[in-house]
Amino acid sequence: MRRGRPREFDREKALTDAMLLFWRKGFHATSLRDLGDALGIRMPSLYAAFGSKEALFVEAVDLYMQLTQALLWRHLLEIAWAREAIRELLLATARELTNQTAHPVGCMVTFATIDEDMPDAVVAAIRNARRAWLKVIRDRLEIAVHEGELAGSAEADRLSHFYAAIVQSIGIQAHDGASYSELEGIVGLAMAAWPARGIRHRSEP
Repeated sequence: MRRGRPREFDREKALTDAMLLFWRKGFHATSLRDLGDALGIRMPSLYAAFGSKEALFVEAVDLYMQLTQALLWRHLLEIAWAREAIRELLLATARELTNQTAHPVGCMVTFATIDEDMPDAVVAAIRNARRAWLKVIRDRLEIAVHEGELAGSAEADRLSHFYAAIVQSIGIQAHDGASYSELEGIVGLAMAAWPARGIRHRSEP
């Protein structure tokens, strides 16, 4: 009997499955056997497709950041005023990270543990992703300075660190079981820290 053709390997789907597994279990707790089972491939095929567990994790973090940009960061570009943009970013983060039907709860990058036993490439991927969150917030707030919504770069720098910390807090608390309504309350308190001077509303010219 003639055998059918082997099923073509879907690298994009395999990378998504690996991302979800790393997201749920973390780098160290995810074994090669776990990855092989989740991706439905043997170890030689896994190495041929991705090179190593470390390289696969780095790719998974990159994919996660692409999804983050599409789901969350876009609010910073689509909303006219920085205060409203930051507020919607935080609310969208809370909604997405408590969405148990689409993916593991919490933030893959925020909850990732860094230790001395991790390969350098894995540590760099995690730290670069965290820095990217800070940068995208700071960049938006620098625009707010240019447009007169914030007083100056020093204020934008302080606020960017503060709201990046709120994003990380949302990720950790979502992972630990906080509900969207609980996180929504945190967002409200965080937005109360926005400087009173210079606030403009979308209805203003």
